[in-house]
Amino acid sequence: MAAPLEKFLTKTDVVSRFVVPSSWLRVLPRIEQGSHGVNIQVTDGVGFFWEFCCSIRRVGRYQKPVLQSEGWLKFVNFKGLKVGDKIVLDSEANEFRGTQFRIRAQKLNKGCDQWLDV
Repeated sequence: MAAPLEKFLTKTDVVSRFVVPSSWLRVLPRIEQGSHGVNIQVTDGVGFFWEFCCSIRRVGRYQKPVLQSEGWLKFVNFKGLKVGDKIVLDSEANEFRGTQFRIRAQKLNKGCDQWLDV
């Protein structure tokens, strides 16, 4: 399993789309030449299944990957996510099913200063 990737949510992430750090592209499924998006199937930290569309800009020097609003905002609303909450992406290679992805939404439990999956 690769080291988990983490990102703290911004206003854009919570109200519009999830701006994917470019470093995550090395883990996410490759976007085929001539296409600008790929669907990603993930499970969350509590076992629910989600599907997101990861897309990149077609023009310009920087790809600026994002998870499009449709599936992403359902996830945000279901989890009650706010600015400052954390997303953790894990992946695990499976020779029979291909790479499996897990996306965990976490909130800070201020009482014990610990991040907890929601």
